[in-house]
Amino acid sequence: MTDSCPRCDVAAGRSNTPGGVIHDDGLWLVVHHPGPTTDPGELLVMLRRHEESLARLTDAETAALGPILRAGIVAIERVVRPERVYVASFNERVRHVHFFLLPRTSAMPSGHVTSDLFRRVRGLFRGWRIARNPTTEARAQAAQRIRDEDVWRRLPA
Repeated sequence: MTDSCPRCDVAAGRSNTPGGVIHDDGLWLVVHHPGPTTDPGELLVMLRRHEESLARLTDAETAALGPILRAGIVAIERVVRPERVYVASFNERVRHVHFFLLPRTSAMPSGHVTSDLFRRVRGLFRGWRIARNPTTEARAQAAQRIRDEDVWRRLPA
């Protein structure tokens, strides 16, 4: 863990996320994205310990990752009902292994480049208060509905 890592802050309970923890198996933590311009249902799947490279995951972390990503996508599909769910991992600005689960609803343009540009422009408009941000309450309610999905209880122990 590092003192300046926002993902470590979430894992250590020093930073809150809308709706709290969705899933925690001791290796991976699933939470709603804490950003103020995110939409309900945008999740972060983050490694509990601080690590910057997927190449250095343990066998147990590697084995747990696929089922957790799948469970997150299934839960998002049931709750948000998006057209697609994108999975992305950049780990550049925040150098801690984590994945974004990003629902693309029918209100958003299709295509990963177009959708990404749309999200970025929308985020700017929301930051400039030209467009309205979803409320923390709306994100917390989505997190609660996603947490209540049975897919989490069916993950291997």
